[in-house]
Amino acid sequence: MKRNLLILLLVLIVFGIGGFLYLNQREVPIEQVFPGKIWAKPIENLPDLKGVGAPTAKNCGNCHTEIYEEWQRSTHANALTDIQFQSELAKPSSPKWICLNCHIPVQNQRETIITGLRNGDYFRPIEIPNPNFNPDMKEEGVTCATCHVRVDSQTKESYVIGGTGGTSPPHPIKIDRNQLLKRCYDCHNETYTLNESLVCSFQTGTELQATHSKQTCSSCHQPEVRRSFVKASLNKQIRTSHKHGFIGGGVPKRFDLYPDQIRLGYKPGIVLSRWKVDNNTIEVHIKNTNADHHVTTGDPERFYRLSIVGLDKNGNSIFQSESTIGQEWTWSPQAKKVNDTRIPSGKVYVWALKQTELPVVSYLFQATHVRLKNVTSDYMSQSSGYLTSPYKEKVEKIKELYPHSSLVIESLYQVKTKSRKDTPLEELFKRNVEKKGE
Repeated sequence: MKRNLLILLLVLIVFGIGGFLYLNQREVPIEQVFPGKIWAKPIENLPDLKGVGAPTAKNCGNCHTEIYEEWQRSTHANALTDIQFQSELAKPSSPKWICLNCHIPVQNQRETIITGLRNGDYFRPIEIPNPNFNPDMKEEGVTCATCHVRVDSQTKESYVIGGTGGTSPPHPIKIDRNQLLKRCYDCHNETYTLNESLVCSFQTGTELQATHSKQTCSSCHQPEVRRSFVKASLNKQIRTSHKHGFIGGGVPKRFDLYPDQIRLGYKPGIVLSRWKVDNNTIEVHIKNTNADHHVTTGDPERFYRLSIVGLDKNGNSIFQSESTIGQEWTWSPQAKKVNDTRIPSGKVYVWALKQTELPVVSYLFQATHVRLKNVTSDYMSQSSGYLTSPYKEKVEKIKELYPHSSLVIESLYQVKTKSRKDTPLEELFKRNVEKKGE
C-alpha cells in the first residue's frame, strides 16, 4: 500500500513538473495577446519589387530623387537612429520587439521573426532567424515601403500603393489614396497599457477626428507641391505631389536638420494672437491656429515652455515668469496622466499675470517646444551602460548631438506704444542651432 502511494506521488510530481514546464513554455499567438492591434506585428516580408529590386528607400530614390532627399531629412528616416529612442529601447524594462514594430515597421528590417510569445508573456518573445533580413533597410527607419509597398494576396508579388493615377511606372501600382491616408493612424493613434508603468499614449488621430475637420494628416505634414514625381531626366509631367519631410513639432532629430525645417513646411501650431497689458494685468493669448489636433500632441512628455521677461529702459531683465502648456504624467509606481493644459484645435489659452510695479518698458514673450528635458537627458547619459556602440557614445554626448527643444515664437511688446515686434521664424531657427551643446 505504501509502495503504491509512493509511486502515485512520484507520478503526480513528474506530471506536475512536466505540466508546469509545458504551460510555461507554450507558444501563444501574438494575435491572441494583442487582438486587433496593428502595431503588434510588423508588415510581412516584402519580396523584391519589379523594376526596383529590394523595396528600400535608397532604391526608390533612384527615380523619386526629390522625394527621397526630403525623406532623408525627416523624423521617419531617423526613427531607429533617434538617440532618445535608442536610450529608451536599451532599458531592461523595454519590450523591444513591440517598440520596433513602429520604428522599423517592415519585417525585412528585422533580424528575427517573432512567431509567438512564450506563455503569452510579451517579455518572452519566441524568435527565429529572418531569411529576408536586409541590414541596409533596417537603418532606414520608417522607410518608403512602410506606407507604399504591400504583397498582393493572389500573386504574392510586391506592388506599390499610389495616391493618384495616370502614370506608367516600371513597377506594379494600385491606386488606394484612402489606405495611404489611414496608415498614419496605425502608429500615431494608439494607446495601450502593458503594465502599471509601461504605457504608450498617442491620440493625435482621435484629436484630429474630434474637430470634424476635412483635413488629413498629409494636409499639414506633407504639404502639396507642383513637380514631377520622378527625376527630370525621365521627362515626366508636372503633377500635384506631396513633400515627404513629415514635419512635426519643429524639433528635429539632429542639429544639422534645422535648416530644412521651414523649407519642408514647418510652422508652429500655436500663434501669439494677442497681447493685453494694462495697469493690473498682463495677458498673453495663445491660439492653436495651425494644428487640427491638440498642441502639443504625440509623445506625452512634449510640452511648450512659456516665458515673459520684463525689460527696463536699458534692456535689462527686471521681471520674469514661466508657465507650461502640455500634459503632466506620473510614471512610478503607476503611469497615469494627472494634468492636461494642451490647446485643442482653434481654441485659445490665456496666460494672465499680475502687472508688476517695477519700471518695465517692454515685455519679451517666448514659446519653446520642449521634447526632452535636460534632467532626463542627464539621467540617460548616466545610464548609458545599457547601450552598445555607437549609441553608447552618442548618448554620453546627447546635449551636443540631440536637439532637446526649439524656440518657435518670440514677441517684444512695448508698453508705452502698445506695439509688438515678432522675430521671424528663420531667425529663431538659426538661434536653435547655435544653442547646440547647452
